[in-house]
Amino acid sequence: MFERLQAAADRKADRLLMRVIHRLAQTPLPKGVEAEPLDKAVRLSGHGLKRRMIDDPQLRNFGR
Repeated sequence: MFERLQAAADRKADRLLMRVIHRLAQTPLPKGVEAEPLDKAVRLSGHGLKRRMIDDPQLRNFGR
């Protein structure tokens, strides 16, 4: 009985997730850092990214 309602809610949630992922991927990032949208996440890449995540508040707060 609720299968159609659940399927519609799942589709809506997936669309919302993709909008958030694409919005995050378009966020301005510091020089040398790239964002790539994936199916269920955003991949950040760049040289020394692990250290820069600690030092740079813009990267530390990415996604907020």
